[in-house]
Amino acid sequence: MIKLPSELAVSHVEELHKQLIHELHEVRDVTVDISDVIRVDTASIQLLCALQKQLLVSEHRIAWHGKSEALAQAVKELGLSEFLNLQF
Repeated sequence: MIKLPSELAVSHVEELHKQLIHELHEVRDVTVDISDVIRVDTASIQLLCALQKQLLVSEHRIAWHGKSEALAQAVKELGLSEFLNLQF
């Protein structure tokens, strides 16, 4: 499981990318804990979309753990709720 930081910003994208790559090699589905996320930017959402695209190619998915209104709202505003399967 990957636990996202409270501020999901471009400054965290490189480290998050490394974690996601490692996780992709270890498991089939990737569980992402979003319960602490209170701020999010589009660079981070872009990284999550790239992860989802990669997982869909291999017929796997992101499993979301917890809830984040900030992330859900940002994803909704960008029209990506269905693609990321992040709806609550």
